[in-house]
Amino acid sequence: MTPRRGAALGVVALALAVSGYLVVGRGGTDGGPAPVVVSASACARGWSAPRSGLTVFTVKNTSRATIYEVDLVGANQALVYGDIEMLAPGTEDQMDALLPPGDYSFQCESFSGATLTSRVEHVSGPPVSGAHPYVPVTSDQIQLATLAYRGSLTTWMGRLAVATDALKAAVDAGDLARARQLWLPAHLDYSRLGAAYDTFGNFNDEINGRPLGLVGGVDNPNFQGFLRLEYGLWHAQPDRELVPVANALDSAVHGLIKQFPQMLMPANDLSLRTHEILENTLQFELTGETDEGSHTNLATAWANVQGTQLALAAIAPLLQQGEPGLLASLRQGLDKMAAAFKGFQHANGSWTPLQSLSRSQREHLDGELGGLLEQLSVVPDLLELPIQPATADQS
Repeated sequence: MTPRRGAALGVVALALAVSGYLVVGRGGTDGGPAPVVVSASACARGWSAPRSGLTVFTVKNTSRATIYEVDLVGANQALVYGDIEMLAPGTEDQMDALLPPGDYSFQCESFSGATLTSRVEHVSGPPVSGAHPYVPVTSDQIQLATLAYRGSLTTWMGRLAVATDALKAAVDAGDLARARQLWLPAHLDYSRLGAAYDTFGNFNDEINGRPLGLVGGVDNPNFQGFLRLEYGLWHAQPDRELVPVANALDSAVHGLIKQFPQMLMPANDLSLRTHEILENTLQFELTGETDEGSHTNLATAWANVQGTQLALAAIAPLLQQGEPGLLASLRQGLDKMAAAFKGFQHANGSWTPLQSLSRSQREHLDGELGGLLEQLSVVPDLLELPIQPATADQS
């Protein structure tokens, strides 16, 4: 589940009641709430600006049947410093608002599309850092970014099919030494497709499933794909056992490529996976959990960074319009992370096993990746499209 945008960015939102009213409470670091009433005819009537810095707002929807979305916007009416995407009737919520000095107002919108704007209030006080205002994205923008990303996968999927064809041929011929050489390049080609894993459905389990949770573990017949083949190749299993595994893997890859054009990618998946690819890398690759014998977790981590770069390239125009500094920082951080992992590849193409790293080396990688994940964590919230209810009744 994605954290709400307001929660991640330390921002606020309010809502308009067409019938009834909303009470917005403000509680700063100095004490209790100072409520501001929003009536049916005014947005955030009577609200008063806090001092710059962190403020807690309480929002209460007292309408009987209407859901609201509300934005706290800056002076240009474009940058959003806070929002509540959906505030249900009869509920209340609290959010943090991190506000630099400046002019602000509330835009209150019912799901029928009616919008009112509050009076402008001036926030005074010392400068603050860490605020992340954003320009709301549209469904058309997200769709274009998703199409661009899907297009970028075409080349990698073509490479993947060629790689698994060669891997299958080596196993079929009984040349397992050759198969061990071909396994990693093929696996890395798949690892670069990370932002689309959820789109792949059952194909992901068939191509890159893990034995964790399966009865019997690696001996379970439902353990398939790259990791199953890795286990067999590096545990001296005979080719007669590995031929069906390699054939099934190659068949699944070609099946995925054939069906991918008809597979739907949910609107918020691309920005979400831009963070989750490396979150999974930290959890599974840098712990060695996915090592089935080849000891190439660092290579997979490197490919995962490349997969994140592919996803970031597709959403870069959207970040550029609201967070150019963040985009530049993410690009620099990903380049640095890729170089850190690539540094463990030797001249002959082999990779240093994760198990061979010193404690300080592992802590350094974990720390660098953890810091990068902190930066990436705001991306899903910045580019999240609000979920529209099936119906938008007005009271």
